[in-house]
Amino acid sequence: MTNPFKDGPSAQDAGAHGHPWKISDVVLFPLLGLGLVLEWVWPTTLPLWRVPGGVLGAALFLFGFWLIHRAKTELDKADQPSLPGAATTRLVTTGPFAWSRNPNYLGAALAGIGGALALESWWLIATTLLACAILEVWMIRPEERYLAERFAGEYQDYRRRTRRWL
Repeated sequence: MTNPFKDGPSAQDAGAHGHPWKISDVVLFPLLGLGLVLEWVWPTTLPLWRVPGGVLGAALFLFGFWLIHRAKTELDKADQPSLPGAATTRLVTTGPFAWSRNPNYLGAALAGIGGALALESWWLIATTLLACAILEVWMIRPEERYLAERFAGEYQDYRRRTRRWL
């Protein structure tokens, strides 16, 4: 058995990413934490009326986590991994994957923006958008290349009918 931190997975077990630590949490949590620290050190205020902004923010925050849960449930139903380091054996195009190719990342982005609105924080909006940009390059593009190689025409059809984010 190979050490996944040293050698990466074997070609047979390889997923979209070669290391188990290459997950969105490595991007999201530090950047959202940075946004909270920056907000604490240099407070900002969004030009929102507190109650509507808080309600909208809370709704987006909860919807984001619900979307992540729904995507994971759909992957579990199809007996597919939710972590990108494991091999995918079947393309999942149902549930939230029917209208977004990346509902997990979309859910995290919505939760981040919702938290920013609820806390009235420009810093959290900035760090959430930065996290999305990094995820696009570091996670999503390699995953799309992997799926295109693994599922060829089936993935191309899916790409044509389903948007990357929304």
